Amino acid sequence: MKRLLLLLLFIAASAHAETVYIKAARMFDGRSETLVRDAVIAVEGTKIVSIGGTIPPGARVIDLGDATVMPGLIDAHTHIALHPGNYNNQVLGETTEYRAILSTVNARQTLEAGITTIRDLGNEGSGFTDVALRDAIARGFVPGPRIVAAIHPLVTTGAYRLGGFAPTTNTPAISAEANGPDAMRAAVRQLINDGADVIKVYLDSGRHPQHAAGGSGARPTYSQEEIDALVAEAHAAGAKVAAHCSTDAAAKMGVIAGVDSLEHGLTISEETFRAMAAKGIVYVPTLLVFEMWAEDPDLFGEGPSPSKEYLQKTVREHTASFQRALKTPVKIAFGTDTFAKTGTNAQELDSMVRAGMRPIDALRAATSVSATLLGVDDVTGTIEPGKAADIIAVAGDPSHDVKTLQHPTFVMKEGKVYVRQ
Repeated sequence: MKRLLLLLLFIAASAHAETVYIKAARMFDGRSETLVRDAVIAVEGTKIVSIGGTIPPGARVIDLGDATVMPGLIDAHTHIALHPGNYNNQVLGETTEYRAILSTVNARQTLEAGITTIRDLGNEGSGFTDVALRDAIARGFVPGPRIVAAIHPLVTTGAYRLGGFAPTTNTPAISAEANGPDAMRAAVRQLINDGADVIKVYLDSGRHPQHAAGGSGARPTYSQEEIDALVAEAHAAGAKVAAHCSTDAAAKMGVIAGVDSLEHGLTISEETFRAMAAKGIVYVPTLLVFEMWAEDPDLFGEGPSPSKEYLQKTVREHTASFQRALKTPVKIAFGTDTFAKTGTNAQELDSMVRAGMRPIDALRAATSVSATLLGVDDVTGTIEPGKAADIIAVAGDPSHDVKTLQHPTFVMKEGKVYVRQ
């Protein structure tokens, strides 16, 4: 009996995770206005257990030298099942199985780029790839960021489909169509039962060929009653709502309904941003993807490409919209809408700073603000005891130069090191 007790005590002691101490010249905790000097973070297993203090003699130390440590970045708008190249070719020419396998490569690249959590807002016709990948990562089968998944967006009939084809062409669905309040409620219930963590809805659309070619632009597609029903159903089930919108008219409808975030917002007014702030609605601008599109009008490879002049005008309008947001108290989160340059998500932060955001606010947008939007702020987004050990490091001081975040020298997620240079 005594031997058995000693054996059990030995097993229990062996199972106790070793405490690892991370040292760095500076630390951004995810919230503060200034950086902490001479940072020490104690990690035990998957969690942060303490900040500061002295390191015991003989302890295991990861000394990152003259670097800045901070929470892992949180990208609030991604499409993990897409990759660089022609959009239509991916959806039409690649099997769901192939795209699922490729998404594991995207996931690793995203994690190694310092993005430890993502909100994936639609897998663009690749079935249940996003929720399957989410679960595989959570169970440790493949490396990747923590995923909050939408499966696919909800749209009115014909509002979001592959472009460049005749109406008679039967192309794969990249969204779910729902019309009328009852259908909206049913669609939300179906998505949640299928495993969605968040509901995405298109409040407006410019998918008609004349719009893509620089015609009349996007227009609201849903009635207020329909949007109200969707948001009420999602919130009743504990799910948040991410709303795609380009126009101020659609944004106003989203504000009335109480969506949780407005994505893109190319022409939102200052008045609407202030209304968003009053209701706690977060703005996710995704500046980078439009800048990339303006550089390469054929980037998406679907239908007639817009002119470079039209896309450059769109970028100017989008930047002006973002700058109006900066004049208000609206919360701004970090989201890239990226798939054209997988693993380079942090370029979005440079776009935000170039458009007028303070670097320290961009850091908050990519950590604590995005964590709260995604509903994972009890898990990650800040460096504090009890949170997941999602920790990255960069050379230099990102509160002065956010470009340093494009090249992380250290990436840890849940206590496991994936990058160390």
